[in-house]
Amino acid sequence: MKESQVSVEALIGELDSTLHEPVRLGILILLHLNSSLTFSVIQKGLGVTSGNLNTHLTKLDTEGFVVKEKTFVNYRPRTVIHITAEGREALKKYSKSLKRILVEIS
Repeated sequence: MKESQVSVEALIGELDSTLHEPVRLGILILLHLNSSLTFSVIQKGLGVTSGNLNTHLTKLDTEGFVVKEKTFVNYRPRTVIHITAEGREALKKYSKSLKRILVEIS
């Protein structure tokens, strides 16, 4: 390894572990492209169970990357998920870190 190259450990350490999970990354990508989506649209788009999706959304909500809005439409519950500015920024930072890793290994 050249002295000017960054170590693999340092590059991997830059990746946000919250986003490095495929379902959470997929959620933020979908929301980045659409700003907000219903729970059911995200679930269908990612092909995950409602329990699995809820677990990942709770983690993203706790980190401040998404906000859940619960309402009723025709007496039926509806959950809309919105990406936050922090979520957009985290996704951009993750993307930049991943690009650096790909450049190093190619």
